[in-house]
Amino acid sequence: MQLGLRDEFEYFECSKCGCLQIGEVPVDLSKYYPNNYYAYLRDRSSVEHPTTGIRYVRAKLTVKILSRHYFSRRNFLGRWIAKRSSLAGDYPYWVRQQKLDLRLHSNSTILDVGCGKGKLLLDLNLLGFSNLLGIDPFLKDDVIYQNGVRVLSKNLEQLVQKFDFIMLHHSFEHMPDPLATLRKAYELIKPGHYLLLRIPVAGSYAWRKYGVNWVALDAPRHLFLHTSESIQILASQAGFEVADVIYDADGFSHWGSELYLRDIPLTDERSPWRNHTFNVNHAFNKEQLAQFAKLDEELNDTGEADCAAFYLYKR
Repeated sequence: MQLGLRDEFEYFECSKCGCLQIGEVPVDLSKYYPNNYYAYLRDRSSVEHPTTGIRYVRAKLTVKILSRHYFSRRNFLGRWIAKRSSLAGDYPYWVRQQKLDLRLHSNSTILDVGCGKGKLLLDLNLLGFSNLLGIDPFLKDDVIYQNGVRVLSKNLEQLVQKFDFIMLHHSFEHMPDPLATLRKAYELIKPGHYLLLRIPVAGSYAWRKYGVNWVALDAPRHLFLHTSESIQILASQAGFEVADVIYDADGFSHWGSELYLRDIPLTDERSPWRNHTFNVNHAFNKEQLAQFAKLDEELNDTGEADCAAFYLYKR
């Protein structure tokens, strides 16, 4: 339904942990990852900072303090600045909300798995990180940016380098063997460091409400849709501990699922995904979208939201 193909697929649900799994993986998934697939179009950072003058110096110092605060040990100065500086909004929700010491500094080795063209890595570069690598097996060619960020057309099994932090942002659900993926990640993570999994969450309010029209089901690209229980099981089997869980849904699951109820693909011109100009053809008005976002804020607080960030720790 994202692409409007309307192909049908069968999924089954684990009676023990609630994980959803596709019954049969299509022989050729490339049909569902076309060249204009949204992850491959994002090759620019969404973070913008001043580049000259006193405002540049001030922003650079502020970013240095905030990055140390969010990605390493929390501190009084970082908390004080975070409450007063608009630059705090440049940091993703999943790092602002967690309370762990991620033990990351400007030269820490960071890997983003299934990163498309590396938009998040470009953001992290502007937030002070320099040793950044992304991999995505569906990329046609490697992408090397002038700032040193590298995105390679590889899969996780091809890597041997050790990392201080590994991230899978809505890519884990696309992988055919979740346990093997976590075990390989465990092998690549340095002791005392973290793996971040951001995934859609089955068993959530949106899944119970929308069922097969749940936008995060995203058949057939999403091969496994995990619950908190199934992540706990997998993490333990791979050797990780679940150190923290941050729910970070933003309203998308509701308006996307409402589109599917109306048989409207995400790529349709009536969809907020494609069209940000509100007119008579738009499926929703601003007030409706705000209501969807507010609902997800409440579900994030109660742990019923359908998107979450799991921090897995390697001793």
